This record gives sequence, structure tokens and C-alpha cells, in this order.
Amino acid sequence: MRALLFLTAFSFTPVARADEKPKTVTVAAVQCSSDLGAVAANTKKLTALVKDAAKGGAKFVVLPETAITGYLSQDLKTNWHVGDMPIEPGFKGKDPKGFAEPVPGPSTKHFCALAKELNVYLTIPLLEVDAPKGKDPRYFNTVCLANPKGELVCHYRKLTPWPHPEKSWATAGDRGVQFHDTEYGRVGLGICFDIHTILEKYEPHKIWCLLYPIAWVDGEHPAEWMLHKLPERVKPFKHHLVGANWSVDKKQTWRGYGFSVIVSNEGKVLASAKSLYGSEIVYAELPVAK
Repeated sequence: MRALLFLTAFSFTPVARADEKPKTVTVAAVQCSSDLGAVAANTKKLTALVKDAAKGGAKFVVLPETAITGYLSQDLKTNWHVGDMPIEPGFKGKDPKGFAEPVPGPSTKHFCALAKELNVYLTIPLLEVDAPKGKDPRYFNTVCLANPKGELVCHYRKLTPWPHPEKSWATAGDRGVQFHDTEYGRVGLGICFDIHTILEKYEPHKIWCLLYPIAWVDGEHPAEWMLHKLPERVKPFKHHLVGANWSVDKKQTWRGYGFSVIVSNEGKVLASAKSLYGSEIVYAELPVAK
């Protein structure tokens, strides 16, 4: 009888199911530089960094703002410029024609294939051209999202371009907010200057995490913004944020590069970049949505 009781006591020990949903997921913010118009070289660099992030266990990988096409030159002297659109004094203009791409297009095809190869969710940040037949082309600051099957599941155009550099080329986004339900939670997309207005737009949609490409420019390094004000901005909305800011290859006279950050849904900084120059991948574990 004692032996029977012993076996019965242990016969109900719970065993984890093979298909049981994970409790956490690894996310990564890739901080790196880009060169204006160097699409092939930027793509090569980003591809290697995404592969490194996947090797590090990341299931979500976020890249900096327009990292494929470039946002501004690293010395902040050359900017995209379309036709007779106004451009700030001090900027040398560069025509985006021949560099900007449609969506879908070559870059979305490449990075969707990469997402499938690595089994990750991957942001695809680029300067987009929309050129309907018989109409002047429009240019958008765009980020797309690829899923682990290699499908393009979100196509977001920056709703609030930053006037100082983007008035010379960017059209305000016309696709509204964009979100996608993943097995870990609902994610939304936003880009840099959007942060001042977009969180309220996402609030009705109850996102789990904002995937947030950045190319910040400031009078000082954005440590105060990234590590304090940004978490305070996110906290009331109770979702996570993965912010991938650009870097530069060497010290510049301007500030704003570096300090990529991952923020929890409690407004706490879970991880941040330690360098200002070159490339760095920032990782954090996020609890999945309930």
C-alpha cells in the first residue's frame, strides 16, 4: 500500500508542454551609422548586424530611422532635397531619386528574406518613393515590419516628419498607425519625432510594444531624453518600447547619436547602449502579453 501511495503522489507532477507559450521574449535595438545614399553598403552592414542580433537570441530586431537609405550625412551637412521644397540654410541638398525605393521593393524583398532565414520579426527602415503614373513622386520616411515567415505585415509612413531636416523632402504619412498581432503581443510602429503625438493614437489599440527607429539630433547628447524623458513619456501608456537610435563612426560637432534604449511597460530602462560610435546591439527580455 505504501508503494502504491508513493507512485500516486508523483503521478500528477505537471510536465511542461512542448508547445507551451514562452513567458518572455528577447528583443534587440541595433545602433549603427548609415551613409547617405549608400544603400548597398548600408544594407550589407545592417544584414550582418541583424544576423548577430538573431545569434544573440533576439526574436524582434529594430533598426535605426531610414538606416537603409540614410537620413542625413554624418557631419549633418548634406540632406535629401526634392525639387523646390524649402531646405534649411546650411544644408547641401541631395536628390533622393535613384536612392528611394517603393514598398514593396528591393530592400523590403531582401530584409523579408532575411527575417525568414533568421526566424525573426524585423523592422525595415527606408526612404520610400510613391510615384503613381502621371503624378509627381512623393517621398516618405517609412518603416515596414517583416514577420518570421518573410511576409511584409506592416507598412508605416512617419505621420509627423521633423520639420527642420524633413521639410525638404518628406510627405506626412497617410497610412495612419500600423500594428500587428504577434504570438508575443501586439506591436506598433513609430518613427523618432512621432513620439510626441503617436502614443495617444495607439492607445485605443492596446499595443504590447512600440518598435521605434530613431535618428535623434539635439544640442546635447540625448541621455536625458532617452534615459529619463522618453521612459516618462511611455509610462502612462503601459506598453514596452524598443528604440534603435543611429550612431556615427567618429566624433561629430553635433549631438544626438547613441543611447539606444529598451523601456519596459512600467517606464523603466531595461537596457541602453554604452557606446556613441560604431555599432552596438542592445538586448532585453520582455514579458509576453497575457
